[in-house]
Amino acid sequence: MGKVPLDRLAKQKGIEIEWKSFELRPEGVEVPEKSPEYYEQAWRSVRQFAARYGLQMNLNRQAKHSRKAHEGAKFAEQNGKSDEYHDAVFRAQFTEDKNIDDIDTLVNIAGQIGLDPQSFRQALESRQFEAQVLADTDLAAQYGISAIPCFVVGNRGVMGVQTEEALQRLLEGKDLYMDVE
Repeated sequence: MGKVPLDRLAKQKGIEIEWKSFELRPEGVEVPEKSPEYYEQAWRSVRQFAARYGLQMNLNRQAKHSRKAHEGAKFAEQNGKSDEYHDAVFRAQFTEDKNIDDIDTLVNIAGQIGLDPQSFRQALESRQFEAQVLADTDLAAQYGISAIPCFVVGNRGVMGVQTEEALQRLLEGKDLYMDVE
């Protein structure tokens, strides 16, 4: 949902996007379940915002964790398929109800976007990119980031889904949402 206005702005302005990992539910940490009422209210808001961009988003309880998906993103970035990978993983998570922490699911996604499935699997099974994901997590903590999406330009940032106009203001330095030095 936050990717749609970002993609539009990046295309208009020729901006290069650098993805960083952020785990809402870090691997090895069990987050207490929320009430059904909490999920219903939260997803009502998500669906309203998603409709603005013509997206269908569903609550997926398949994957509680996403570290392997983040590690796969590092592999995709190294192989020139970052944008395609993120789109495919978001689609798997939010419209196809797939487990994005399952290696077989991620290997299938990788193959669909043109990555070598065997190399991708080997990278995930060996945890080749785990240190990079954890370094991103440390950087987020240093910046005070506690939610996603989060957009950072220079030393300014904003958390949460933003409109294209809000991202344009951030890019132009017109609004200082949070200092990330």
